[in-house]
Amino acid sequence: MILSKEIKFFVKSCIIFSVLSFGFSLTGFLFPDADSFFYAGNPLIVSSPTFEHIFGHLSFGMIAGAISLSLRYVFLSGAFALLVDADHLLQFFNIEMISRMSHSIPFAIIIAVVMLYVFGKKDYRLAAISFFAIITHIAFDTLLVGQIYPGSTGGFPLFAPITLEFFQLQGLDWLYLEVLAVGIIGIIAMLDHKISIKNYIKK
Repeated sequence: MILSKEIKFFVKSCIIFSVLSFGFSLTGFLFPDADSFFYAGNPLIVSSPTFEHIFGHLSFGMIAGAISLSLRYVFLSGAFALLVDADHLLQFFNIEMISRMSHSIPFAIIIAVVMLYVFGKKDYRLAAISFFAIITHIAFDTLLVGQIYPGSTGGFPLFAPITLEFFQLQGLDWLYLEVLAVGIIGIIAMLDHKISIKNYIKK
């Protein structure tokens, strides 16, 4: 019974995350005159969805989620970090677009708020891993680009759609982002644990 409940929670969370990531990518069509509005190409070709690419995103997400001290959030962190790429699905339609719209902080804020609203306003760990799934995803993308093309940078519209400027990340930027994700999730998990204990004592 408990396992069934956890599976439903996992599936529902992943569906919501994927739909929102894809939906957010549509905001790029509001800016057809932007310099970054172009034909991105088939994601199976240009994005190289190799085993290393998939496993890397899962791992970076799960590493950050591990500090939450809950297997539920460990697996969700990995899944969310991978599902950020749902915003690439538009590329299958062979149309001009702005790629990587969901690789942004505004989207991270939106997904965290939505998760809180859907699953309860006190599930701060869920909100934290939802937010930092985007950060860990960007972290691995930065690492991967540096390995494939040494010395090169990875561009991300970090503040889309507020600004469509692509910010370049390289070198050890991936490490700083991953450490930030682990640190903040850890702090929120610790505070959430203390609040839970206080509420239990009051009862």
